[in-house]
Amino acid sequence: MSMQRVPIIFVLMCSALLSFSQYRYDFNQNCRNAYNEIINLKFTAGKKLIEQEKSANPGNNIPYLLDNYIYFLTVFIAEEKVTFDKYDDLKDNLIDRLKEGDKSSPYYRYCLAQTYLQWAVARGKFKEYVTAALEINKAYRLLEENNSEHPDFLPNLINLGLLHTFIGTIPDNYSWVKKLIGIEGTIDQGVNEILKVLNASLTNKEMSHYKAECLFYLSFIQSNLSTNKQKALDYIKLIEADATSLRSPLAIYAVSQIYSDNGLNDKAIELLLSRPAGDEYFPFYFLDYLTGLAKLHRLDPDADKYFFKFVINFKGINYIKDSYQKLAWYYLVNDNAAKYKEYMAKVLQFGNSVIDADIQAEREAERGVVPNVYLLKARLLFDGGYYDKALIAITSSKSTSFLVNSRDSLEFTYRIGRIYHEWGKTDNCIEFYNRTIENGSASPYYFAANAALQLGLIYESKKDFTKAVHYYELAQSMENEEYKNSINQKAKAGVHRIESQK
Repeated sequence: MSMQRVPIIFVLMCSALLSFSQYRYDFNQNCRNAYNEIINLKFTAGKKLIEQEKSANPGNNIPYLLDNYIYFLTVFIAEEKVTFDKYDDLKDNLIDRLKEGDKSSPYYRYCLAQTYLQWAVARGKFKEYVTAALEINKAYRLLEENNSEHPDFLPNLINLGLLHTFIGTIPDNYSWVKKLIGIEGTIDQGVNEILKVLNASLTNKEMSHYKAECLFYLSFIQSNLSTNKQKALDYIKLIEADATSLRSPLAIYAVSQIYSDNGLNDKAIELLLSRPAGDEYFPFYFLDYLTGLAKLHRLDPDADKYFFKFVINFKGINYIKDSYQKLAWYYLVNDNAAKYKEYMAKVLQFGNSVIDADIQAEREAERGVVPNVYLLKARLLFDGGYYDKALIAITSSKSTSFLVNSRDSLEFTYRIGRIYHEWGKTDNCIEFYNRTIENGSASPYYFAANAALQLGLIYESKKDFTKAVHYYELAQSMENEEYKNSINQKAKAGVHRIESQK
């Protein structure tokens, strides 16, 4: 062998080894089909396609990203610590595999960032906030680098949009998280980034598989963080226009929430009752909870069976205490005070106190004060969007003798304000909101704080930004113990929206 040929052979061997060690990224049709099955929560079918792709194309890294989708959605929906620990261990090998991918591909950083971000969200369920913050930091830096090197790679904008949207709504008592992550952003910025991907998914077949994911995120953002309710309904029209969209339990979750939030409770019930079911779907028991809640808002006689189905089958962390509280309310409005007490006792026995709904249910159980049934019926009907019936329930008596304590009196003015507000009678509601703030700003209840939040929304819609910011800040300054995190988050989002317009 001549000395002149050695370098050539050496180069060829090195090139072969390099190509072998750097896995490629091919989001081919088989991977898209697997992705669609996973988004539809048909994990078994999705996993089968993933394994076929791994066998046919062992150098393709996309199947490993899809594996993590299954890990994440399983943990996020089931909320079981054993499952979390199992997949948390498995994901380390998955990340190692992704790190060996072709660094020149826009999918390299995207896949790693997506994995880190999904696990950060999953960790939030189990209060692993420090690790979650570190993973968000990793994800954000990878996405920013990727966006700089591959500005035309649109999938990158989905997660950047999510991060930019939510970072500005972190409550003040978690300000250390913002410093640790080092991200700035606004809701409008994040929404526009996700919208860019959505628009591409509607016209580009290569991007079409991202449609359901974009719509899910946009629906969630509009339902929870935006004041533009019509915009949320516009997204729903896009989902409904696609016959395949509502085959996904995730889409049904998002759309039913928006229906409920926009006074379309009957449509929410219809959608939830017609959702796909069967052994091929990963069980999403939270949809039973939402069905029970929507039916309770309509005062349906069979609302209880859906709450029972949820608490019997769901082995996760959240909404157990809240479900027992809702069962107690069901019995109370059906004139069974004994059953109310029985199920409020279960609130103290079962579940966890992580989210606001469960914390509030536990406080009611500990306080031991039975809700005023007239106010409770009005509240439930209001939450279902039955504003005329709610107003009749609360004002049909010419006297207010049914208000037996200061909390009842405070809720009375607050509830009338909320009914008029959501009914579109804004001028009528302002007086009642202000009376609620005047009488309840020092109370531990949520009525005054939420009244201030609602006034902030009203004045923001009127473009009176000075008053809007005043009420948003007032909402955050109150000493309410009930729903404090969610009210503060929404008020903070309001301030950010206004600042972004200056």
